[in-house]
Amino acid sequence: MKISLIGMSGSGKSYWSKKLQTKGFKRFCCDDLIEEKLRSELKASGYHGIQDVAKWMGQPFDKQYKGTSKRYLQYENEVMNEVIRLTQHSHSHENIVIDTTGSVIYAGNNILEKLIRFTKVIYLDTPDSVKNTMYQLYLQDPKPVIWGKFFKKGDNEDVDALGTCYPKLLAYRSQKYEKLSSVKLDYHMIHSPKFTVEMFMEVIQ
Repeated sequence: MKISLIGMSGSGKSYWSKKLQTKGFKRFCCDDLIEEKLRSELKASGYHGIQDVAKWMGQPFDKQYKGTSKRYLQYENEVMNEVIRLTQHSHSHENIVIDTTGSVIYAGNNILEKLIRFTKVIYLDTPDSVKNTMYQLYLQDPKPVIWGKFFKKGDNEDVDALGTCYPKLLAYRSQKYEKLSSVKLDYHMIHSPKFTVEMFMEVIQ
């Protein structure tokens, strides 16, 4: 089985891809692969590791953001093309899980069409009831986020504008994720301690 996990950062993609890896799935973590491509640039800026990618990119009100977010998407597209090619040419009986980034929806129609063609796309939902919690987690532990047209700020607004714009970004992405996926998994179900990897496999099949 070849599957792709999509959804916002914090939805559980990495958790479940690692769980599937323990059951014999080959795991492609797109965050890690992007960080590898960025490694020399991160080092030149005094950064190191996946956690520092968000610092390197900055927030949408930072001066460097326009350039760094563009380069991030370029590397993400390279990673997605490489991972899809490896998945496409893998043995038919090989189990593969692709742990995508939250910004995979910006990868372009060609990549997304291949993702749908060669994998079963699983959307890990984030309902409205948890979106404020997700925003607070984002502030505490920022991840690289492509804001696109959804960041707008008034005079003397920076962080405050993030709080206003984040729900709009989530709403937009939720629609895109759902349209891209063939299976949608309930947030509370997959975050229950009683929900096992065997149950996960049964649901997506």
